[in-house]
Amino acid sequence: MQLYSTLGEVADAPATGRVVAIGVFDGVHRGHQLILSQTIEQARAKGALSMAVTFYPHPDAVLRPRSAPRMLTSLERKAELLDTLGLDELVVVRFDRQFASLSPELFCRAVLSDHLGAKVVFVGENFRFGHKGAGTPFDLAEYGTTHGFRVRPVPLVKDADEAISSTRIRELLKRGKVVEAAGLLGRPHRLEGRVVSGAGRGRTLEAPTANLSVGREFALPGLGIYVTRSVVDRQRVHQSVTSVGTNPTFEHDHKVRIETVLLDYTGDLYGSQLALDFLGRIRGQRTYPDADSLAAQIKKDIDFARRVHDEDAALA
Repeated sequence: MQLYSTLGEVADAPATGRVVAIGVFDGVHRGHQLILSQTIEQARAKGALSMAVTFYPHPDAVLRPRSAPRMLTSLERKAELLDTLGLDELVVVRFDRQFASLSPELFCRAVLSDHLGAKVVFVGENFRFGHKGAGTPFDLAEYGTTHGFRVRPVPLVKDADEAISSTRIRELLKRGKVVEAAGLLGRPHRLEGRVVSGAGRGRTLEAPTANLSVGREFALPGLGIYVTRSVVDRQRVHQSVTSVGTNPTFEHDHKVRIETVLLDYTGDLYGSQLALDFLGRIRGQRTYPDADSLAAQIKKDIDFARRVHDEDAALA
């Protein structure tokens, strides 16, 4: 997949043009996947290039920073997922107040027609664009008749009679429902970051941990203990169990820490890139009277996680 960091980098469109999907695509969930798969299918049928247009930062982070949502995926992770789907191109549009001020008509002419050579445009049926979100898919189709492209609004995908959305997935994660969130994403929720030094207390509890540093802009599962799969430096995969919590037994700063025990792993992970896939929730966060009580519970959590991983391996 060809990645363009700005609109100005985009190569000229071929004679057959481009089939374009537009959206934030945070999480690249099953609803997004339907839009993108139809984009790819249409492009192949026309002999055109398939392209996704996404925005960075999230529009709400610019327009409504106090209520901006936490992100499900980093820009890098989003690009990986889009590449996996089979897109030909991805362009990242820098979203700022100047871009937000474009009228719907100017967005269609300057971006979709002049810059991208769009012949067909796919969007979700709830898509909004242009200054103050004034443009709708109907407006997009109207402008398309003038600027040379057709529009294909895609109905929202539903699960349990409710539309799949990034907002719904964030709420599930907040409640610790990582299995349900994975069902809407089409894969487990993933957190990524660097392993940093912690208090070193895990070794005294006979459970050496990797402490993951994650940006504050990303959505975390609710406080608790989880069965996870760890990917070290994008290569080595390990079974693991992870705590997302404030460590109330020892700490009183209410800072959320992400601490992972990689099962059957020995070695120094400091500075490594670590990705955590959340497979299931074991329990909520608890406070223990002393270190021995906590150590005993950690052992139970690890044993439980081993059983879950063994059962998953047996079913694979």
